Amino acid sequence: MKIEKTEVISNEGALSGPPGRLYIHHSLTILQIKMKKIFLAVTLLSTALHAQFWIKIDSVFSPFGVTVQSFSAPDFCDIDNDGDFDLFVGTLGDDRVAFFKNTGTSTVAVFRRDTSLLQSIYAQGYQFTNADYPALADLDSDNDFDLVIGGFNGILFYKNVGDSLHAQWLQDTVLFDAINDTIGTDAKPAFGDLDNDGDLDLLIGIGESFFGEIIPAGVTIAYRNNGTPSAPSFVIDNSLVAGIPDVGLNSYPYLKEMDNDGDLDLMLGRDLQTMLYYRNTGTAQAPTWTSTPSLVSPLETTTYWKNPAVCDLDGDNDNDLIYGTSDGSMYFYQNTGTPASPVLLRNTSYFQMIRIDGGASTTSFADFDKDGDLDLLSGDWLGGLQYFRNDGNSAHPDFKKTTASFTIIDVGSYSSPRFVDLDNDGDFDIVAGNLNGTILCYINNSGTFAQNTTIFSGIDVGWQSAPSFADINNDGSLDMLVCGEVSAEAKFYKNNGSNVFAADNSFISGVTVPSYAYPCFADIDKDGDYDLTFGKIGGELVFYENTGTSTSPAWQLNNDIVSGIEVPQNSSPAFADLDGDGKLDLIIGEYSGNFSFYKNLLPTSVQQNVEVTPSQFVLEQNFPNPFNPSTTIRFSLPKSGLVSLKVFDLLGKEIAELMSSEISAGTHSVRWNASHVPSGMYFYTLRTDKFTGTKKLLLLK
Repeated sequence: MKIEKTEVISNEGALSGPPGRLYIHHSLTILQIKMKKIFLAVTLLSTALHAQFWIKIDSVFSPFGVTVQSFSAPDFCDIDNDGDFDLFVGTLGDDRVAFFKNTGTSTVAVFRRDTSLLQSIYAQGYQFTNADYPALADLDSDNDFDLVIGGFNGILFYKNVGDSLHAQWLQDTVLFDAINDTIGTDAKPAFGDLDNDGDLDLLIGIGESFFGEIIPAGVTIAYRNNGTPSAPSFVIDNSLVAGIPDVGLNSYPYLKEMDNDGDLDLMLGRDLQTMLYYRNTGTAQAPTWTSTPSLVSPLETTTYWKNPAVCDLDGDNDNDLIYGTSDGSMYFYQNTGTPASPVLLRNTSYFQMIRIDGGASTTSFADFDKDGDLDLLSGDWLGGLQYFRNDGNSAHPDFKKTTASFTIIDVGSYSSPRFVDLDNDGDFDIVAGNLNGTILCYINNSGTFAQNTTIFSGIDVGWQSAPSFADINNDGSLDMLVCGEVSAEAKFYKNNGSNVFAADNSFISGVTVPSYAYPCFADIDKDGDYDLTFGKIGGELVFYENTGTSTSPAWQLNNDIVSGIEVPQNSSPAFADLDGDGKLDLIIGEYSGNFSFYKNLLPTSVQQNVEVTPSQFVLEQNFPNPFNPSTTIRFSLPKSGLVSLKVFDLLGKEIAELMSSEISAGTHSVRWNASHVPSGMYFYTLRTDKFTGTKKLLLLK
């Protein structure tokens, strides 16, 4: 049989390079986000092959457990009937509602992301779903919560056909069909019994519709339920919202009793810096709305687009206020008064998130304060430098946003700074890219940063520069790769040892650099040379394995390592061991301002020193497994000899001969591309004159 073309990588060594990181790009406006959703193709959920390599842990950068994108819209209910409030968060910055289970108690909330609860809703892709405005209510009177999601596709209704402990969703396309013809593409629902007849009525806040002006943005429409508690029928009746004004370009209503007088009051969010509150001074059967600004006057007035939810989150028998904002941040105002006389006071211990206000986070790690753990440097869309000191330790990070001498530096819009010891004096300097495509340098002299305009003068990649550093040829000096808006503008600069950088793209020969890319060098497989990862504008990662040496790189595209890892927009990757297990974890900065942490679960064998001759024959499990379409098989030989490596199907038929040659002692890797083979279970067998080993592998297409 003809031997298949494979790549063999021998004698892998171990050498850790300095951790790397990445950056960001320009924003999508709300209009662009909506356009994205219009033309979004149906996308099947991936098999998540990356799960065996990386596990996402939100609590590293979100101690409270909640992560958000832009324009967050929260709602709370006890979806699993365990006595505490769980959290649903809508967003314009992603394509699905996020669900966070409360793993704490009714008085001390602790949230953890759960992607399984809503998986069936988005299982067939996102083209005909919404992600913007969730509302939970028992619309069929069966004692569990149903889910309504407002957004571009109107008001979508998912009936809970499970029970109060285990939700299961079945879409009902009839209930809101007539309403959807009249409310536009940006409507937010809210439910409450406004006429005290035992069933739920409906308010809809109107936002900025994409297709024409069906109803003026900013108004609130009421629909009386003329059906029954188990079979609602909504009929427009604006007498229920008489006196509620047009509040701007977006109206976001929420109904809840705030004053303990037996009727529902109205919290009304909008796209301005303030929120409105209307107390019901009528009756439970016929509301009369009275503007009561004194309750919401303590709210901060700097964030834009306040989207409210009300619940007793701290379990003290009165209702608190939680709202989302345009940048995704969530604010908690605790009711420190009484059920009848509420007083709202902000409590910052809730919904803590380590993120960049305004967005465009980037990632660079170094022990800047020399306390034994890794600190974080980020850029932002305004051009500033933001520093997060690690007040934890090398195994348990605890990042705190901190002012430092360099945080007053402004390098230009969409800054992409890196910690790097450029002058080799034992402290960290800062080199940054920016929107206009240049590279700026600030040398650290005992904590005082002075700009050096000489080192990188003349370097200009046209637009959106993003640098990454590594000693790619092992000569003791840091070289630099700079990416930009246009793929062809990316340049590799060799350092002659005196910080004189000369363009030499031979070092990235064979690499296809994405446009608007954010590069990151790091020795992911611990074989003694730097691998190369790119973050893309769409949020994906591209990984090139260095199959050369520490002095002469050779690049092999190997996206299996990062398969399935993606953020909504502008991924800015870095690799750093934040949990002290000796493996480089993956941290991604996102355009939303978030940082995502992925714990490294790569097999230890991928990251070991094999510089010494193995003591025995070993055939390792292929990785990834399952795989599609390629996978890597590793084996160790204590002595040289003739080696045969073949793949067979379940009937014993030979499918591929991957190797049949004399191989030296050491640890070796063979990569198999199975794109021409159907999905299924296969076996691979390694044979020498002294050893035979067989293992299974699973191809899932």
